[in-house]
Order: sequence, then C-alpha cells, then structure tokens
Amino acid sequence: MSLFEIVGVTLTYLTYSVGFAFMTSEKEDNFTWALQMLVKLLGPNSDMPKVVVTDMDTGMMNVVANVLPDSSAILCYFHFWDI
Repeated sequence: MSLFEIVGVTLTYLTYSVGFAFMTSEKEDNFTWALQMLVKLLGPNSDMPKVVVTDMDTGMMNVVANVLPDSSAILCYFHFWDI
C-alpha cells in the first residue's frame, strides 16, 4: 500500500501537510481520485496549485495535466540527479 502525501510550501519555504491518501497502487486512477479529492477539499473558489512536484512517475504527470490543467508537473530536485 502506498502513501500519497500532499504538502504545501509557504512564502518562507516552510512546508505544511495538506492531506494524505493510502492507495492500493500507484496507478493513474488512484492519483486521479486523490487529486480530485484535493480539488474538492480546496473548493471551487480556491487558487489551485500552480506547481506539482513529482518523482517522474508518468501516471502522476498525466493526471496532473488532466485534473489540474493550469498546474505544471515538474521533477523534484532529488530525483533529477538520478536521471
């Protein structure tokens, strides 16, 4: 079982937890559900995330493009050096 953690970052570069989701697998339908719940949690009048940092999981990057079309999916710094 995978843990999907959603965090935010303040202007002073402090992180805070937004939500967690336990998923049976790291597949697109699970990521879609988790991000749709995030959108529902934030509400229709909220600013949606502008950037989503991923570990280069193509499923996650596809879901970000579909569920959060105004957001950019970028590769995290740590995973960038593994390429």
